[in-house]
Amino acid sequence: MDKAWSPKEDEILVSLGNREYGKRMRAIYLGHRTAKQCADRWKAIRGYIDRPFTPFECNRIRHLHQMYGPRWRRMSDDLRRSPKMIKECWLAMEEIA
Repeated sequence: MDKAWSPKEDEILVSLGNREYGKRMRAIYLGHRTAKQCADRWKAIRGYIDRPFTPFECNRIRHLHQMYGPRWRRMSDDLRRSPKMIKECWLAMEEIA
């Protein structure tokens, strides 16, 4: 039986996942977890990450875009979302405006 995932491990996994690392890289970074364990855990917690953007997050994207321009990876550290998701949200907001 595997040891339960700690909140700290989840935080590291989310951080690495937002940077779009492969499952092997996540496993190497966590050390004592296999690539399969990391991939399975990522799939389990990704549902929370893939939730729709809130109005607060959309406003935050607008603000960060004014500050940094289209530096999606930099924004991803602040929003805990993947750069691709942030860019897609930005493009959708631009279409509406």
